Amino acid sequence: MMAQQRCAVAPRNSTAGAALSSRRSAASADVRSSLLRSSSFSKSKNKNKNRANHHSHIKNVRAVVDPEKDVIFVLGCRERVAQCCVDQLSDNERSAGCQVRAPLPSSAYQGVKNPNDIRAKELLYPDRPMIEKLSALDAVECLDETGKDYAAALGAATGVILASEYAPTLLEDVRAFLANVAAGKLPKLKRVVVLSHIGVERRDVEPWKLMNRKLVLGTGVIGGVAKPGGAPLDRWWDAEEAIRAAATASDDVAWTYTIVRVGDLRGNGPTSVTYGDAMLALVDNAFDVRMQDIEIEEGDCFEGYTKRQSVAAVMNRMLTTPSFRVLNKAFSVVSTGPVDRERRRGWDVAKGKSPPPISDKTVDEELQPKEEEETAPQGVPAPVPT
Repeated sequence: MMAQQRCAVAPRNSTAGAALSSRRSAASADVRSSLLRSSSFSKSKNKNKNRANHHSHIKNVRAVVDPEKDVIFVLGCRERVAQCCVDQLSDNERSAGCQVRAPLPSSAYQGVKNPNDIRAKELLYPDRPMIEKLSALDAVECLDETGKDYAAALGAATGVILASEYAPTLLEDVRAFLANVAAGKLPKLKRVVVLSHIGVERRDVEPWKLMNRKLVLGTGVIGGVAKPGGAPLDRWWDAEEAIRAAATASDDVAWTYTIVRVGDLRGNGPTSVTYGDAMLALVDNAFDVRMQDIEIEEGDCFEGYTKRQSVAAVMNRMLTTPSFRVLNKAFSVVSTGPVDRERRRGWDVAKGKSPPPISDKTVDEELQPKEEEETAPQGVPAPVPT
């Protein structure tokens, strides 16, 4: 386990202060419409209507989420943390049966030409397996952000999880989300959970200073226009500040937030992501098996990595917990381990068979106030050996 550093708690009223691959659109509007109408890309109405009956076996648990009333939006579902959030929301006893919406850009429904066969006439749909897997989950529906269904569903949202793993994308999502809030498009909103990165309050010291270095992009492209890049921690911080400023803008704000800061992300999600590098997939699978535990502290703490499945479990619990301790605060989360051999037994790294996500009980225990470590007063002489 990496050495822990003392936390710096973010002020509640502070002032506002790996890119995804571009996909060429080669599909017509008719093709996209047919995909959206197909059973693979849309939910069965009976499935949503019967979600309460489907989960009738689930015992009553204490949570702020009501399966009959709440609608949860999860943004960033082209990436694995958000996919894990959707998967676990559908299965967890505190949120199962809730309507979960996974908005996606229109490009996720569009086809692209086969890069391995320039003569091929059929288009490929890279995001189709992910959309099908998420749509197969109970009470989950993927939505085109440019469609009418998305605009209509947004008004029913009571909880929002912003979980894009790429800092510039997360910042864009936060700004778009807050613009919708300001426009009155989310009148029922109660809770917001936002992904961020550890080190945002330590950007001026190493190793975070090196990680946050600024870059100039586009200088090697003929005819391209150079633009600023890099500085990911600045982007994460800007997203945090925007959320804090909006949540504390006035006494009339009806929603609260929690920020979950994580280390560099490892581990695989539920949608069978295929890597170009098979060894990287094995590394992530091994991380899932070996690093099963977590450590949580309020503020900006730790160094190390964080497992995606664990991040999703923590973010979801921040949404469903009735505890006031998490409201309008930021927490750091890292994975710890490796666990003993007995707990690793039975999981197949090569096949991606990994342990289930951490439980809500584990998250709750980590969120409990921790006793201050006792230290000897300064000036006290060292004990004399006898």
